[in-house]
Amino acid sequence: MRNSGIKKMKFAIEAEDAIIGIVCGLLVVTYTGKLYPLKLNEFVYVAAFAVFIIFIVLDVINEFKDWTQIGLTLLSIAHNAVDFVISLAFISHFSGVNIPYITSTLVPYLQNEPVMAGAGIFLVASNALWLLTMPFWM
Repeated sequence: MRNSGIKKMKFAIEAEDAIIGIVCGLLVVTYTGKLYPLKLNEFVYVAAFAVFIIFIVLDVINEFKDWTQIGLTLLSIAHNAVDFVISLAFISHFSGVNIPYITSTLVPYLQNEPVMAGAGIFLVASNALWLLTMPFWM
C-alpha cells in the first residue's frame, strides 16, 4: 500500500515549515513590542531562524520532487526564497555574523523597528496563508 500524501523529506507533517515561520514571525513581532513586549536572548532568535532555514531547504527539495502543480510549486519556491533571505537577515542581525550581501544590504533596515515588525508580520501572515490554504491544493 503506497502513501503518496507523505513526502519523504518532511519530519512530521506537511506544513511544519509554515508553522515554524509563524513562530519565528511572532518572535520578531514580540521582540519589537508590537504584540507583547518580549525580548529574549539573541541566541534564541538565531536558533529559531536557523531551524526555519533547515525546514525551508527541506521544503524546496520536496517542491522539486513533487513537481505536479507547476504554478503552485513556483509560487512556493518564491515564497521560500523570500523567507530564506529574511531568515538570513535576522540571523545576521541577531548574531552579528557577516553574511555577504545580506548584512550590508538588508540588516541596516532591521535597525528600524517598524521595518522589523513588518518583516515579522509578513512571516506570520504569509505562512499562515500557506497553512490555511494547504488543504485546498493537496
